[in-house]
Formats: sequence, C-alpha cells, structure tokens
Amino acid sequence: MEGLTSYERLHLDSLEEIRRSPHFEVFSAGVDEWLRPAIGNDLGEYRPEWENVSMAGGLVSHQLRFSEFFIAWQTTGPLPRVHGEIDVFPLLDVVEQGDVPMGYPTTEFQRRFLSQLRCIAASRGTGSGHLTHLRVQPDAGPVEIWFDDQHADTGPYPSHPYPVTYTKLDLTYGEYMDALLATRGARGWEFLFADIELGRPGFHDIVTNLRNMLEVFPRLFPGCDYTPFQERLAARL
Repeated sequence: MEGLTSYERLHLDSLEEIRRSPHFEVFSAGVDEWLRPAIGNDLGEYRPEWENVSMAGGLVSHQLRFSEFFIAWQTTGPLPRVHGEIDVFPLLDVVEQGDVPMGYPTTEFQRRFLSQLRCIAASRGTGSGHLTHLRVQPDAGPVEIWFDDQHADTGPYPSHPYPVTYTKLDLTYGEYMDALLATRGARGWEFLFADIELGRPGFHDIVTNLRNMLEVFPRLFPGCDYTPFQERLAARL
C-alpha cells in the first residue's frame, strides 16, 4: 500500500502478522486501500465544537487514515484461548461526527457528557458491545479517552454520575493507539488502564482473557514489552 506514514505501517504490519500467523484464527479482517485525508492542527476548521480542543496526546502523529481497519481473532490450540478485535475509525471521520448524544442519559449531566463523545473504535465484527470514545472539551487539556462496555457495570459506586457502563481510561489518544499495537485488541485490555477492581465476579471472563494474553503474547511477540500490562493487571486484582 503506497503513501502510508511510518505509524500507519506499524499498525498494518501488526494486523498482517495476526493474519499470517498459524497461532491465530481470524474471523474477519479488512483494510481499505482508500485513505481518508489526514487531520491538521486546527480542528475548529472541521466542526465548531472542536475549536480550542487540545492537540496534545498524539492526535496528529498517531492518526490512521484507513477508511476501514478491522480484525477479529482468537488463538488456536494448544495455546490458551485469547480473543480480541480491532476496529478503529479514521480520525477525520471521528472529528466530523456530530454532537448527538449517544446512549440513554438519565440526567442532564449525562446528556451533556454523552453529547461530548466521539467514537474512535467499535466492535462491529463481533457485536460484543464495546466502544471507545474521545471526549470533546475545549480548553480542557488533552482529550480524554472513555471506554463503554455494554456488558460490564463499571460504575464504582451508586452516586457515580456517569452512565454505569462508561469508564475513563488513563491514556492519551497516542497511548491508546500504541496499546493496540501491543495487545492486538485482546478483549478487556482497556480495563488495565481504568480505575476498576477486576477481582469482582462480573470480570472473571475478562481477567481470564487478559491472563492468557499475558502468558501467550510475550512468546508470540517478543519485540513487545508486556511488563507494564502485567503490573497493571496485578494492581487491579
């Protein structure tokens, strides 16, 4: 594929490594050769709500322009079962999304919060019900990353003001995209960067998937350092 940035090439090579490996079964995968235009530093030229939104955190340097970029996979025996999915949107499409509130707000605070979200990654291939968003807040520092897992109650206490399936990730946009390279989208990796107690019963399957990933991936991908992911999992159990 011609004209890719070095960062886009890293992601394409990572996807192709899964597709070619005998250790993975791929259910669906696709990369569209038609590249969307790259965004520039002035986000306000695309939509007014992006005026004065911080460009810190790797928004420009870590963007992908692929119109489609997705893969759904699982490991093959005799390896422990690990499954995952990558389905990311070109950043221009993210910036051009409208401010129609997503989900089902129950308070005015939630309506405002949901209207600030722009989806950057989904799970269309498996329908597993998780989405990742940027939060658009002018003059508020680097954009926040929020993860919505519709099968997990992530609200830490009853007075939690956000919708209960949403949790903020301790990641910038660039760090999120880098983590995708290491985890290959393994199910539940996002919770390693959330203020979540993963020892709760509802997270058993996610923890099993993460433990298996951290057992298998250091052998399959020796060029990646999985120590920070292992430390984060241990800290949340």
